[in-house]
This record gives sequence, structure tokens and C-alpha cells, in this order.
Amino acid sequence: MEFIEYYRIVKDRVWIVVLVASVAAIIVVVYSVVPPSEYEARGRIRVYGEAALVMTRTGDNAGPSALRDFWYTLFQMLNSDHVLYLSAQEAGITDPRAIDNLKPIKGRQESGSSVARITAWAPTPAQAEALTDAAMSVLREQWDASRLGRVKGIEIDLGNVLSQVEEDLAPFEEQMAGYAEQPVPGTPRDRLATIEARVSSLEGQIQGAEIELILAQDNVASLRRLAHGEMALPLGQQQYGGLLAGELRTLHQALENMRDELARQLEYRTEEHPAVKALRGQIADVEEDIAELRSGEAVAEGLGSPLQSQILAAELAVNQARRRIEVLQAESLNLGSQLPAYRARAEEFGEIATQYARLMSEKSALLRELDELSAERRRLEQTEDIEIMDVAVVQPTGRTIGKTILLLFAGIAGGTVIGILAILLLHYVDLTYKNSYEAERLIGRRVLASIPRTDIMLAPVHEAEPPPEEPGDEDTGAASEVEF
Repeated sequence: MEFIEYYRIVKDRVWIVVLVASVAAIIVVVYSVVPPSEYEARGRIRVYGEAALVMTRTGDNAGPSALRDFWYTLFQMLNSDHVLYLSAQEAGITDPRAIDNLKPIKGRQESGSSVARITAWAPTPAQAEALTDAAMSVLREQWDASRLGRVKGIEIDLGNVLSQVEEDLAPFEEQMAGYAEQPVPGTPRDRLATIEARVSSLEGQIQGAEIELILAQDNVASLRRLAHGEMALPLGQQQYGGLLAGELRTLHQALENMRDELARQLEYRTEEHPAVKALRGQIADVEEDIAELRSGEAVAEGLGSPLQSQILAAELAVNQARRRIEVLQAESLNLGSQLPAYRARAEEFGEIATQYARLMSEKSALLRELDELSAERRRLEQTEDIEIMDVAVVQPTGRTIGKTILLLFAGIAGGTVIGILAILLLHYVDLTYKNSYEAERLIGRRVLASIPRTDIMLAPVHEAEPPPEEPGDEDTGAASEVEF
């Protein structure tokens, strides 16, 4: 089909092109004249790092932890109906139907920074700005309220745990107070340690008294041997000289025995043990006596004393040592019999003290956690971790004169193209023959004659000059028969 045929087809129905282009132009004009149904306003907030810290509880411990999906949670809260309703109320939009028609408020983080953009839509520019500002304020309040609610919830839970711990601790506190009010100062453990130390001291004293008894017995035996084995000498000094020599031998033997005993005790006792100290004191006394005998001071003191009186004094010393040993042993047995009871009390006190210390530690930890929660609650109430950086600004609608003219031309051009396409579509869906060319093209045969076109204006025919007749054209002028 040639261009002239397309032109003829479009020309026959050009009114369709005009209609479609006019409708498109009218739509563009109406769009430009009629105000938009809603306006968009944007504001920005700055979120500090502390805003992402929320209090969490692990057992009886509470502490701040960073929220991994902080931005998602924050924008979910912003997008909620609750925040939209509160923001609308604060912005002065009270009509329930108007609130229901509002779009959810949106938020978006800017390029991974700490700044977020808040967007809201409303029927008028003033309402859009007020709604966006109110949304940023309500979001900050709701987020702080959410974190504050977490803190208060943890405080309530830990307060309940603290009450239970104090209830469990009360009987142990009474028992510990009872131990403190006893007439004997100190705890059962202290009294047990005191008695054990006293028993150990008595054992050392008994061992020292036994050594003294041995020395006294040896002294008596030496004096008796001296009294029965020696003859009276003319000089008293010779008699007493032999006496002192025997006493020196006895003291040396006792000193060696005490030193051996000290070496044995040091194998399993320390220098600070009472028995070791007592034995060292006895060794020092014997060494001092030996030094006095060797220096002659003891001889001078005993020159006027008879031998029998010395034997009686030595026997008296033996009896005193035995008596001392008996007294010390009796006291040691008495204290030893009390040790099992004191050990039982000490064990009972140890269990009570362990439970008391454990509960006191739990109570101290809970009080410390509650103090930290109180500090965090005060911080949330007094500080703002989300700051309104930029107030809301209405965004341009884009309906300028230049854009309106451009859209008008685009609408007319588009309507023209659509009209032409519609005309061609209507032409091609019409299955009737319009001319001999379509008939030949569709049936594949040559057309010998056709109905003349009445829409073509022919030139007037002059009567003086009739058209020449050709042979065979007599009956073809008004023929409507088509030969196939």
C-alpha cells in the first residue's frame, strides 16, 4: 500500500485523530489546573550512637547492648499506625476519615550515615509540614519510651529477684546476729582455733614439764649416788666440787636430750609453734645453768648447803614437775573433750557463713544492677539521643508552566499518534473491499470492472467536444459487473 492510500484512509476518519488529541490535551490541562490530592514534606533527624543501645537482661545481670537491626526497628516504629495517629493528633488532624486516608510515614537512612530522612504526606502543604515535624518528635518520644519501658521492666524483674533473695537471707542474718551476740567474742571458727592453739600450747608445756621432770629425776639420782658413793672429804670445796661436776654431766645430758627433741619437733612443726618456743626456752635455761656452774657462781652460792638439803630440794623439784604435768594433762584432756563439739559448731557455722556470703553477694550484685538501671533511666529521661536536624519542608509538586506546556504538546502528539493507529486498526479490521486494488490483492485475480467512485469530483464535459468512442466501449460506462 502506498503512502497516498494511508493518507486517504486517515483523511476519511481524521475526526478520530482530532478527538483523541483533544482528549489528551484536556487531560493535561485538567491535571495542571486541578491541585494535587496530597503534598509531600520531608525533614531530617540525627541519631546518636547511644540511641541504638538498649538494656538487656541475662540471668540476674543487666547491661546495655547494641541493637543490630536498629534502623529497621526504628523505621518499623515510624511506619506504624500508632505513630501515624499520634503524629496526626499533634499536627491538628483530628478527623478520623482524614487520618485513615493518610499514607504511612516513611523513613530512610542517608548513605549509611547517622542521618535519616523522614517523609509524610497530607492533603495541604501546611498539614504535610506539621505532620512531618510531629512524626519526628513522636518518633523520638516513642523510641525513648520504648527503651525506658525496657529499663523499667528489667527493674521490676530484678526487684522481684531481690525480694526473694532478701527473704532467703533473713534467717541467716538472724543466725549471724546470734553468733555476734554470744558472751564469748568471736565466731565458732575463732573459738575452735583458740582452743586448738591452747591444746597445742599445753602439749608443748607438757613436753617441757616432762623434760624438767627427767632433769630433776637425774639430779636426784646424781645427788643420791654422790651421797652413797663418796667419803667425807676434809675440805668442803672438794665435796661440792664433785657435786657440781656430777650436776654438769647431768645438765649436759639433759641439754643433748632437749636438742634431739627440738630437732624432732622441727620436722613437723614451725618455729612459731608454742611447744617449739617452750622447748627453746628450756634449752636456754639449761645453757644458762651450765654457764653459771662453769663460772663458779653456783659453787659460791652452795658452799654452805648440806648435801641432804640439796637432795630434798631436787626431790621437791621432781614432785613439782609431776604436779605441773598432771595439771597440764588434765587441762589438755578437758579441752580435748570439748573439741568435737566446737568442731561441729564450726562446721555448722561454716555452712551458714557460706550461704550467708553467697546470698549477700547476690544481693550486692542485684543492688549494683539496680543502681545502673536507675542511672540509665535518669539518663534517658534527661537526654535526647535523637535530634531533629532539619524541620519539615514541602517538596515541589513539579507543576510549572514550562512543564505544563511540555506535557500539553506531548499529549497532543501522543493523541495524534494514537488516533492514527486507531484509524489504521479500524481499517484493517474492516473486511469489505474498498477499491479494485484491494480486490485484486485479496482474491489474487485481475479485476475487469468496478463501481465508479462517487467521492471524486470529475471535470465538466463540454457538449461541443464529446469524448471519442472506442470500439467495444458501448456498454461499459455504468457496468457494475466484475468478471472473475
